[in-house]
Amino acid sequence: MEVIRNAPLLTRFVALVLLPLLVGGWFFYKSLVHSLPEQRMTLVQGVSAPVSIVRDLHGVPRIDAKTDADAFFAIGYVHAQDRLWQLEVQRHLAQGRLSELFGRESVPRDVWFRTLGLYDAAKTAWPALSKESQAALTAYTAGINASVAAQTSLPVEFRMLGVKPTPWTVYDSLAWIKVFALNLSVSLNSEMNRTIASQALDAQRFKTLFPDYGEGAPTTIRAASKDVLSGAAIASMKAFQKTELELGLGLGGQGIGSNAWVVSGKHTGGQGALLANDPHLNLQVPSLWYVISAKGATLDVNGMSMVGLPLVIFGHNANIAWGGTNMMADAQDLYFERPDPSDVSRYELNGKMVAYTTRVESIAVRPDFPVFLSKEIKPLQVSVRSSVHGPILSDQFKVFDQPVALRWTALDAGDTSFEAFYRLNFASDWDGFNKALSALVAPALNIVYADRQGNIGYLGAGRIPVRKAGNGSVPAPGWNDDKAWTGFIPFDQLPRTYNPESGYIVTANNKIVDDSYQFFLSNDWAPAARARRIEQLLRGQLENKKPLVAQDMQRMQGDTVDLEALAMLPELLKVKPENALQRTALAYLKSWNGDMSRDSQAAAIFTFWMRHFRLALFDGERKGSWDKPEQHDVVQALSGQVSYDTLRKVLVGSDSGWCQGSKVGKRESCHRMLQLSLQAALGELYSLRGDESMASWKWGTLQNAVFTHTPFSQIKPFNQFFERKVPTGGSINTINVAGSSFEDKKGFMQGLGAGFRQVVTLGKDKVSMSYMNSTGQSGNLLSDHYDDMVEPFRDVAFYQIAPSVSPARTGEASATNTSVQKQGALQ
Repeated sequence: MEVIRNAPLLTRFVALVLLPLLVGGWFFYKSLVHSLPEQRMTLVQGVSAPVSIVRDLHGVPRIDAKTDADAFFAIGYVHAQDRLWQLEVQRHLAQGRLSELFGRESVPRDVWFRTLGLYDAAKTAWPALSKESQAALTAYTAGINASVAAQTSLPVEFRMLGVKPTPWTVYDSLAWIKVFALNLSVSLNSEMNRTIASQALDAQRFKTLFPDYGEGAPTTIRAASKDVLSGAAIASMKAFQKTELELGLGLGGQGIGSNAWVVSGKHTGGQGALLANDPHLNLQVPSLWYVISAKGATLDVNGMSMVGLPLVIFGHNANIAWGGTNMMADAQDLYFERPDPSDVSRYELNGKMVAYTTRVESIAVRPDFPVFLSKEIKPLQVSVRSSVHGPILSDQFKVFDQPVALRWTALDAGDTSFEAFYRLNFASDWDGFNKALSALVAPALNIVYADRQGNIGYLGAGRIPVRKAGNGSVPAPGWNDDKAWTGFIPFDQLPRTYNPESGYIVTANNKIVDDSYQFFLSNDWAPAARARRIEQLLRGQLENKKPLVAQDMQRMQGDTVDLEALAMLPELLKVKPENALQRTALAYLKSWNGDMSRDSQAAAIFTFWMRHFRLALFDGERKGSWDKPEQHDVVQALSGQVSYDTLRKVLVGSDSGWCQGSKVGKRESCHRMLQLSLQAALGELYSLRGDESMASWKWGTLQNAVFTHTPFSQIKPFNQFFERKVPTGGSINTINVAGSSFEDKKGFMQGLGAGFRQVVTLGKDKVSMSYMNSTGQSGNLLSDHYDDMVEPFRDVAFYQIAPSVSPARTGEASATNTSVQKQGALQ
């Protein structure tokens, strides 16, 4: 009482302000807790018979239903329970409606997606699907909407932004497949980059930035326009690329790909085949992937579903397993259109002037925060033109000085890609696997196969164009059919192999076939380092004459040896140290085996050294065609992606032309430039690590994986609550991949990596799967499963969905044990 009398202002503050805030905060928290799902539940509404849903210790639901339709309904139900905000963001992204959620900052990406017309293309896919596929999508959609209707409280993002979920439709699911395809598409930006670089560089320097696939590099299967671009057009192209890649919620980017390999029963002691898979995408929280275990009347699958789709995209059923990687196929072409000089609404096509197809898109924009103090923003009206080739990209982004259209398989009407994944969930053998994937349009994928009889296979699936002339590596004239698409590679002539003599198949976005293959696939293969390393480890295991097991595959997925870095070492060790600091750094490198592990000092020294060598190498004197500022900026950005293998070839070559100048203005040899770069790198490392000794320069202290959240990673201080960071090892070339970019005063931020890992063991009597998701099962910030897999995933630990025991040999459906146990982290 005396405190109250002596401090009346404080008392009033506590009573009138602090206490109500605490009570209100407590009630708000309790209401949010109600948005979390129950561990065990039985669905009775919306299904033909009760459906059991049991979540294990890690939040993975086991769905048991009497019918397949009820199982798909339940998958939609749990997706909405755990990932409702993610579903809402995804549907707005695909429709080009993010500005309704996030305001004017999202307008460029909405314009991009409206220009592409992904959602309209998705609507044309629905009538092309079988009745069974349509029924699965319909049930899944009903499950999502039933889950939303049953929720008494929404996740925190909805509450903070004042947003209510809108009903899901079948078209939202079909559109998300197209967003996934866009994520894996590399040829659009590759065409633009090649066009710019070809005008900025001589042929030899151009080849440095766009090298040929290495001679002798592994293949999965053993066996240009001359129009000059103005500086303004190139600047617009750069802005376009920024819009597509950086504003597209982490879509696209360097290193998008995956690892997948299979080992036949001949190397497992006759106990069936093994499959390993870890797709690489931009890191986000929650993950794009959601672990599912579902059983219906005939459906019996475990694996990775993609939020927004009712299927296991990569995983297994009772008889077979499948995994995938990006094929890197060139399924996008840019075509210049020649406008009618007297009528901008028309363009030339084979000697005639024809009219563009035109539509107007209205983009609603949320007012700035706080909404009640901001003026209403009128909807943005966007006119979108399309030619016979596709949407005109240059109208909105001024990519070129003349109209340029995008031809892309994913925009074709009647896309049956969902049908392919649907059939794959029910396939029981190699023949069924092939028939299922014959329906795949986009994205084009490398799909590996394994079954319980020990068989393995590979199929390059998807629609890949055949061109009348050229290979689509640069934009082509569209006013005639000289370089038009004439069709697609026939399905029976797509690359494939079954039970190869080696007893294993590896695909890591490397070149699929050698040059004897009759059709053009791509110019954009990933460096061969990951594929080489996987093969190296497999051969090393086989030389031991011991059966391969799942734990061997898991260790391989955690491998962080960079073969390109290792090959570079001899050139680096030729540098003669000029001071004690350089001497110590070179000593670390001398004993290094190329392992980019978190605790490696050499990995840190190497990475920073190569960063500064690139900067010095590609920032030389500007002469001739090199002396064009806009083009130089684009080439400079490309130089940051130049591989270590290419840098090594520059060092050992005598006529590369890159080392004739340095940014200090002196004509230096490559090795002198290398020495100067070493000193600059060591200085930067000391700046980042303070006065600590070189022994503390561990790679894991200088590289962090960043799992970004939409939208709160971009809003301080909320990013501290929603985003997740964790120290990591690896590089862009390691099996355990880490695609990073440097940020001043922070070090390397990893924005690309594996989205999940899984290893499937297919025995004669059972099929079992070890897995780990990159963040957690839930997208709800209050859930224990929001981030409970971040560190186990980093440490290459695995959880296991217990084996499916299937009497498939008797023709009966399998039963699946739902227990899950954690396996120790692999060292």
